[in-house]
Amino acid sequence: MNIPEFVVFFFPLVFISSQTSNQKNENLDLIVDKALERSLLCLKNSVTEIADRSKYPTYATKDLKWKRETSNDWTSGFYPGTLWYAYEFSKDGNFKKWAMEWTAGIEKEKFNDKTHDLGFRFNCSFGNGLRLLPGDTTTRRYKEILLTAAATADSRFSAVAGQYPASWDAKPIPNSIPTVVDVMMNLELLLWASENGGDPKIKERCITHANSAYRDFVRSDGGTFHAVRYDKTTGKILNKGQLQGDTDSSTWSRGHAWMVYGFTVMYRCTKSPEYLEKAMKLADYFIDHLPEDRIANWDFQSKLKFPDASASAIVCSALFEMQGYIKDKDKKKHYLTEAKRILKSLCLPPYFSDGKGTNCLLLHSTQYYRSTENTDVPSTFADYYFMESMIRFKRLIKPS
Repeated sequence: MNIPEFVVFFFPLVFISSQTSNQKNENLDLIVDKALERSLLCLKNSVTEIADRSKYPTYATKDLKWKRETSNDWTSGFYPGTLWYAYEFSKDGNFKKWAMEWTAGIEKEKFNDKTHDLGFRFNCSFGNGLRLLPGDTTTRRYKEILLTAAATADSRFSAVAGQYPASWDAKPIPNSIPTVVDVMMNLELLLWASENGGDPKIKERCITHANSAYRDFVRSDGGTFHAVRYDKTTGKILNKGQLQGDTDSSTWSRGHAWMVYGFTVMYRCTKSPEYLEKAMKLADYFIDHLPEDRIANWDFQSKLKFPDASASAIVCSALFEMQGYIKDKDKKKHYLTEAKRILKSLCLPPYFSDGKGTNCLLLHSTQYYRSTENTDVPSTFADYYFMESMIRFKRLIKPS
């Protein structure tokens, strides 16, 4: 297994056969083409807006201007990752240059053992760079950087909890080990490392994490908790609930999206059928709770209606990959159809900015409704998974 295989496009291609489906596919293809064209313009302009190569966009303000943080922020890998996708689609050397510049600023985080989010930082940036340019003079050294970051992330594993613990907890319980669904997204870096020169036993720890996460985070109806806390000594579950969802009994849609994507990656990297089944069950819950426009509410059970385009973008990308692994024709068609429905909504108003007054791509993401400054605003990770979804769609209908 290597980065070109697993980071983005390692799934079977699907061909649409009927004339009716061809027509629908062609229409979406045109919509995606326009969205990609406008997105490239926005990203070119964003380079001037952000300017400082040591700062990274996170969320946008209410007037749709990017707020910026250092590489220490969990979101830092998404902007260079989005630039890498822009380069992949356009082959414009400027995007390559910019992607390298913003990627370089993240390297110092490879020894940061105080965060559970090194996968986001490094896989999106250095991982995409190595995938696209494995022989380039600059990107050739990305492999060692990725392996170092993976070793740092792996050092956080807790045998007591059977998971990689969370690095923060807004509602801490004394003598507890907090864990969150988000960590499923960071296993991709670790799984790659286990096959590319890192400790082979990392894969075993990822499997342990995934198994215990599904067992402890997923409810019988397919919904999910955001956080689970374990006793530091015994590993006994002390509490289950939400940190960014509405109530402890509700499902935070972006956290659930991380699980859909994460278990799809687990299947890709292990080929264990149980992970595909788990990914499908999680996806079914997400799809079943979507409104007609297919953009998730920030919390599926909340009466407070704030859309989260990022949650739908994450699942959209995961569905394009997941459907490629499914042999049952009806199920494959179902998930592919849902991915296309979500993508169409993301590519059109009111969710796609179309470059009107902003360099952000997607509008209407929500971090957490109590953090009002990050409610119903653009987010850098929404843009990243939006670009990934569009590129996966283009690869699906026009394989290279």
